[in-house]
Amino acid sequence: MLSSLQPFYEWCGNTALGMWIRDTVWAFPLIETFHLLALAVLLGSVLIINLRILGCGARFASASQLAGDLEPWIRVSIVVGIFSGVLLFMSEPMKCYESYSFPVKMGLIVAGVVFHFTGERKWALGAQGFRSKLAAGVALVLWTGVGLAGKGIPYI
Repeated sequence: MLSSLQPFYEWCGNTALGMWIRDTVWAFPLIETFHLLALAVLLGSVLIINLRILGCGARFASASQLAGDLEPWIRVSIVVGIFSGVLLFMSEPMKCYESYSFPVKMGLIVAGVVFHFTGERKWALGAQGFRSKLAAGVALVLWTGVGLAGKGIPYI
């Protein structure tokens, strides 16, 4: 099935946008900087909220308060991360095509976003107990997996 996507990947690399990002000295590093900053803000926010749910971390506010305060940061970092990720993908799609880590990262992003806007809000921020701790653990694993799979794209 993946081989059926090869023409799409090749097309992405041959677009004017993909070639411009790849051929301009400063474009890729600048986009990657925004991508990594978005990931850092996202992971940091998720970590702060979920450590609080697990009973660690910031005790000055409830998990619901922290989630409310950090939700705009999470939303913006998801949008910036996806937008910058698409641009990075356009510049080197064949590297992504050949990487085992790339589809893993994409699957974890989808799972993380869906889980954040459904299960995590419902279970983690609802009542305290086993479900909330389980949801916090799942969220931490999903988003950490996104970062690790992204790091593995050039190597795996």
